[in-house]
This record gives sequence, structure tokens and C-alpha cells, in this order.
Amino acid sequence: MRRAAAGVGAVLLGAIACSSTRESTSEPAPVEAAAPAQRVVGVYTPTPAAGSPDAPPTLSVRPVGNEEAASAAKRSGKDVGPVVTFAGIARADGRGVEPAGKTADGTPIYHHPVGAGFLMVVEGKPGISNSENGRSIYRYDANDPTQRPDLEIEVTRPLGDGSLAVCDARRPAIGGVPGIDPPSFADTPKVSAAINDLSCRFETFIESNASCTLNQYGDFEFLNKASKVQFCMVVARSWQFQPGDTLVSVRLRDTDGNPGPVSRFVLRYSPNPTPEKKAPAAPTPTVSRRRL
Repeated sequence: MRRAAAGVGAVLLGAIACSSTRESTSEPAPVEAAAPAQRVVGVYTPTPAAGSPDAPPTLSVRPVGNEEAASAAKRSGKDVGPVVTFAGIARADGRGVEPAGKTADGTPIYHHPVGAGFLMVVEGKPGISNSENGRSIYRYDANDPTQRPDLEIEVTRPLGDGSLAVCDARRPAIGGVPGIDPPSFADTPKVSAAINDLSCRFETFIESNASCTLNQYGDFEFLNKASKVQFCMVVARSWQFQPGDTLVSVRLRDTDGNPGPVSRFVLRYSPNPTPEKKAPAAPTPTVSRRRL
């Protein structure tokens, strides 16, 4: 009996194994995937068009040079370098100063009651070449007058003692700046030395929120919102302006060495008029009182 039962069990186990093998070799029935649940977060708001008042701020990028436009402008005799967006003065605290008037040819006149103690400011942006503004304030070679800083600035009358030493703006021997009259940006040793002597006293600022000037709210900001670079100089006593009118001429260069158009302004140093002294009023006679 035991042998018969064992044989029947073996037959049953073999049948179960065969059936399971058939099921594993058959292809599974396809299962339809469930559609993903849609998630809605907030309310869709279209992005405002660029230039509209509600448009988000854009990241500043470096300008891309336009060689074709620069070549065409050069052939027509135009200066393709950076444009001077501001040239003038600011108060010692960094606040801008409005011109006091203009010359007959439209050159702005800035008045100051003393010859020092204020800021001289130059700002610029890319010109026709659309190349980035250069930032150097000193590039001098006594044997090569074509070596120029990216800030080319000169005055028609000497500042301070008019020393001929180049960039003598540090102790122990601090000197002034010679004048170039009439104004000239010719590639001569004299002009190149005078330009470097004045430009090396400036500092370069490339971010409006870290500039040397302030807006009406007391925040750091370029004086012209279109400016991409700023150069500032503290006018010290060692290179102060002389009494009278001094013409300041400036132009900027881009990273390819192209100079831009010249901008000018007049610095008029004349003390404020002294108020006239008024004669003291005659004393009013008083009536003496008698004791009754």
C-alpha cells in the first residue's frame, strides 16, 4: 500500500510541475497603463514682453563686436569706439552737479567755487563697433606714443604745478599735470605723456551699484543709466584747477583699441561772490525818564 501511495503522489507532483511550466512560458496579458494625474500649482501667468514695465530684469552680457559696421564707419571717417555718456563733475559726496550753462558751441560749463575737493567723472558705453569698453587708465611707453590708456583725457591749462613727470600722483614727489592747448589726441610723445599723467589718477568702476556717484536716493549709481563703465578722479590740491575756465577733452577706447568721438566740458573755477557787508543800523535814541 505504501508503495502504491508513493507512486500516485509522484504522478500528481509531475502533473503540477508540467502545468506550472506551461503557464510560465505563455506571454502575459497586456496591462493598460494608468493616465498620470495632472498637477496644477498656482495660476499660469504669461511672462511680460521684454521692455514692458513689468518685465523681469535681464542679465547683462558682454557686447558682441560688429566688424562690418566698424569697417564701414572707419571708411567714412567716423570714430567707431565707445561713446562718452557723461563727462563732468560731481560733488565730493558723489552727488551729480548740473551744468551752470553752455558755451556758444554748446559745450557744458560746470562751475565750482574752489579748484579742488570734488570729483571729475567720465562714463561711456559701446559705440559703432559694439566692442566692450576698455578699462585701463595707464599705458605709457616713452618710446612709443601710440601706447595709450583706454581713458584718454586732457586739459588745456596745467593742473597744480604742471609737472612734466608722468603719473607723479604718489608720495614723496607729487606733482600736477601739464596742459595741451589747443586740444589734440595726436600720436606724439608730449600728448601721450600728458594723457597718461592725468588718466592714471582715475579709478575704474564697472558696476553701477558699486560706482563712485550717488543717485537722488543716496544709492550708488552711474550718473547716466545707459553707461557701462565709469572713471572717477578726486581733484586734489596737488593737481587743482586754476582760476578761470579750463577746457577738458576726453575720448574712450574699446577692447580692440578703437577710439570713440571726443566729448568736452568746461570747468569754471571762480569763487562765490562775497556778500556785501551791511552798515550797522544807527541806534535809536531813547527818551530818558524822570522820576516824579
